[in-house]
Amino acid sequence: MTSSPNETLFDFDPEAVAAQIRSQAQIPLPPQAEPERVSTTGATEAGLLPDTLSDRGNAKLFVRLYANDYRHVPGIGWYRWDTTRWQSDEDDTVLWAAGDLAENIAVHDPRGIFTTQALQQHRRRALSTTGINAMLTQAKSAPGMVLNAALLDADPYALCTPSGIVDLRTGLVKTPDPNKDFHSRSTTVAPHHIPTSRWDRFLSDTFGDDVEGREMIDYLQLLLGYSITGDVGGQVLPFLFGSGKNGKSVLLDVLMKLLGDYADAAPPGFLMARPYEGHPTDLAELHGRRVIVCSEVKPGDRFDEARVKLLTGGDRIKARRMRQDFFSFQPTHKLWLLGNHRPEVGTGGFAFWRRMRLIPFERVVSDDRKIDNLADILVTEEGSGILGWLIDGARRYLASSRDLTGPERVRIATTAYAETEDHTGRFFEECCVLEPHARAEQAGLYAAYKSWCQNEAAPPMTSRAFAARARELAGLASPKEMVLSNQRKYYPGIGLLTDEEREAQA
Repeated sequence: MTSSPNETLFDFDPEAVAAQIRSQAQIPLPPQAEPERVSTTGATEAGLLPDTLSDRGNAKLFVRLYANDYRHVPGIGWYRWDTTRWQSDEDDTVLWAAGDLAENIAVHDPRGIFTTQALQQHRRRALSTTGINAMLTQAKSAPGMVLNAALLDADPYALCTPSGIVDLRTGLVKTPDPNKDFHSRSTTVAPHHIPTSRWDRFLSDTFGDDVEGREMIDYLQLLLGYSITGDVGGQVLPFLFGSGKNGKSVLLDVLMKLLGDYADAAPPGFLMARPYEGHPTDLAELHGRRVIVCSEVKPGDRFDEARVKLLTGGDRIKARRMRQDFFSFQPTHKLWLLGNHRPEVGTGGFAFWRRMRLIPFERVVSDDRKIDNLADILVTEEGSGILGWLIDGARRYLASSRDLTGPERVRIATTAYAETEDHTGRFFEECCVLEPHARAEQAGLYAAYKSWCQNEAAPPMTSRAFAARARELAGLASPKEMVLSNQRKYYPGIGLLTDEEREAQA
């Protein structure tokens, strides 16, 4: 019997068909390529890839790659890290670093986000001067890239050295850290307590080895130790005075050579009255310094007393560098003056003379004992030990010994200077009396002062300057505090002596 067509079509074994399907090899799928990983710095095997093809994208790459190598100080410029501190990038290496970044921008995106043509065009622009400057302009204000000028070297108790950061309160040395805002650095490594026989002999030759000499050396260690800190609370102006060949230049040369960036020399006449206003760039050089040496005092020089008070008072200073914006900073510097002549003092007054510390250098070194280049020899042979001596002085000052008045030799020399220069002060001392119930009429007191100056052959100060000095002596903050009686003004607490009273006191 022949089977019908329908029977032939549907007559199959389901189990056999299933077995046949199971026996066939599976067709392998094409391998799925893993997406290219982009590092946090934007680096791929193809090169650097910014998140956007823009100046801002390049700036972000720069920040990721160079945050620990470069920082920008607004108003000043770029700084670079040189293993211990942030140094001014005077050679513009930041431009070359930005150019290196641009050269390494990829021209192929393995992720497929940017086309090759777009990347090539972006890379060409990034390599141009315009592109490099645009990258840096945006990068300099990015978070983590800004160094505040006011915070550079602002820690008053730290001293950066080539081998680490010295805590001036303890003498301990810490590891340098780019997240700390250090810019200045000493030239001498962190101190070792090595013998300093040459230095000790120099000090004893300069000041003597008797009781007074040792007092002077002890005072100088305290004063110099205070000077290497960023503390300006002492408000003093040390003046090393004496003829030549007496050690004062060697002393300050050693200090400057040891401190490196922390010390600088002021321009000639820095503290002297001038017929013109000083340029604000003079003040910018004080930023971050600990010691400023002022020399070249000429016969006939006169102190700019307002400038002395400003630069030794501790108030914030506003300055700018050449062709840059103004910035303000908290002072850390101490002024040191040296000379063979004593500058004239005009108005003077308590505010000026309380700052002055005249340190006499009276011992002259004979030619047969003179050593050429002594400062260089001391720094080369005993620099680390001398720095340790200075740090010991800083520790003494910061611990408790903050009295910078000085020994008797300094007090006598300073008082003699004041008596010689401060004509107005001598008038008040000789012709006036300070008593709570006394009072002196303003015009009459100035007339008596002018008459006294004429007899003493001393130039009188102006009535306005004299009034300010008299108010200072009377403890008056402003002219409004003067006593007004019968349309006349009186200084309370000051009495004008008669000729008979003056003769009785003589």
